[in-house]
Amino acid sequence: MARPSNFPDSRLAVLRQYLGIPQQELADFLGISRSLLANIEANRRPLSPAVYERAAPLLALVPEDARRAVLGIPQPPPALPAAPTAKPLEARRDYCVWKARNLRYELQALHQRAAVGLRWQTALPALLAALPPAAPEPAPPGDWSRFTYPRELAELWATAFTPDDAARHHLLRLQAEALETEAAALAALLAEGESSPSAHQLSS
Repeated sequence: MARPSNFPDSRLAVLRQYLGIPQQELADFLGISRSLLANIEANRRPLSPAVYERAAPLLALVPEDARRAVLGIPQPPPALPAAPTAKPLEARRDYCVWKARNLRYELQALHQRAAVGLRWQTALPALLAALPPAAPEPAPPGDWSRFTYPRELAELWATAFTPDDAARHHLLRLQAEALETEAAALAALLAEGESSPSAHQLSS
């Protein structure tokens, strides 16, 4: 049997991986040394016609999609023998929606703090410049002319949104987006199952 010209020698490695054969056992089956097999798999040595003849029956067992998968070529998802039941998918979808909504509430609170902090950062220089010097003694009741706005309070509000808050914002956002994406994918899967011939399996 002539060796196909487009036959990549690395398919021996694919064969071993697909069938779970140790390298030494395949080398023994092919009647070659383990080191020679390793060199053939790495395309450092050619695959002789005699070795190919012995390998051909096993190679015929490896479907093309398995070869592509072992070689790292992206594959379409495999067809399932039965449609999934709906309840676990629905439960996960509902959880994702609920959790994402809670994360969005937390994000909204962070957004409000960020807005307040930004306002104070913008206003703080002018505010501090306009403050009169602290009164040497408490102002009489009702006398607001000597009132001094506490500098510490102004500076505290100016740092209402910290770098740690910014990191938390991104973490919450990414988690919420991931859960929303998962919920949308589950909803699409459930809708696809309802319209498929085996929809009764999804609703069981």
